[in-house]
Order: sequence, then structure tokens, then C-alpha cells
Amino acid sequence: MGTATISEAGGNQEQGGARRDQVLDALDERAVDQGQPGGTCGVLGQMDDDRIRLMGLIVRTHRRLTDSLGRELEQDVGIPLVFFDVLIHVGGAPESRLTMSRLSTDVALTTGGVTRLVDRMVEAGLVARENCPSDRRSIYVVLTPEGQAVLERAVTAHIDGIDRHLVAHLDERDRAALEVALLKVLDAGC
Repeated sequence: MGTATISEAGGNQEQGGARRDQVLDALDERAVDQGQPGGTCGVLGQMDDDRIRLMGLIVRTHRRLTDSLGRELEQDVGIPLVFFDVLIHVGGAPESRLTMSRLSTDVALTTGGVTRLVDRMVEAGLVARENCPSDRRSIYVVLTPEGQAVLERAVTAHIDGIDRHLVAHLDERDRAALEVALLKVLDAGC
């Protein structure tokens, strides 16, 4: 990927070839269809840097998938996506329980944020807290029977949403290439 340049016309620089031009044309068409003439405006509309474009695609795709999947999960199962994140981590852990500190790491929230989230989930009857018998400082989060039932319904609904919003738009080669690329970034420690 090249260095950042800003063109006076806001167009493509002579880098990246025909495939890049096809992708940019598709993005511009999509933006115009969504009421955004030219795709972007201001300095960003004039910036020609593949790295910024790639990061923007990752961020926008993540946001759209998260919004769509979260909205559908609330409509179909009655829980927000963040509850599902906790349920799937706790449900997938040995004995369906995790310490609060491990849960904090797994769902990328502060310990205070996880405490408030778990409080809400305890009130909803989805999880319970248990003392750790070997370490009085640790508290386990465990699934309740209701939490297990909700998790099962949520997994089914979530997989259906993933199929419709992500998988249906990618062929097998696209999915494999996306997985390889994302794993490379994750394995690099990012």
C-alpha cells in the first residue's frame, strides 16, 4: 500500500491497478445510492491512501454488522448484543463459568463495566455470581438455566443473521481469504 496523497480532483492516483479502480467505483456507487455524492466529502474525499480506505472499510463493515445483528438479536431474542457476548463466553467456558476478571478481558470491558453489565444480567435472571472456593477474591459468573435457554435461542438467531448479513455475500474463496487475512492481523498481536 502506498503513502497518503491528496489529489486536487479527489480522484484516483496511478496506483493499485484495475481491481482497485473497480472497488473504488463500487464504493462510490454505493455511497451515491445512499445519498452521499462522491462517496465522501472534504479532505477525506480527496485523500488517496489504500491504508486509510482499508481501515475505513473494516470499521464501517464492523459497525453495520454489529448494528444489524444487535438489532435483530434484540427483536428476536430480547437481549442486547453485549448480553449475548457475555452468554457465549460464559457458556463456552469450562463448567459454563468464568471469573469476573477473565470475563472483563474476554468482552473487552473494564472491570467496573463488567460489574455493571453482570448486575443487569443477574437482574434479568441470565447469570448468577458464585464465590470461588479456592480464591476468596475471585467471583465466578455462571449461566442460570434461563441464561442457557436464552443462549441457545440467541445462537440460532445470531447464526441466521450472520448467514444473511455476511456469509451470503461472500463465496467460499472470499470467506477463506477473509479468515486468513484477519488471522494474520490477530496473530501479529494487533
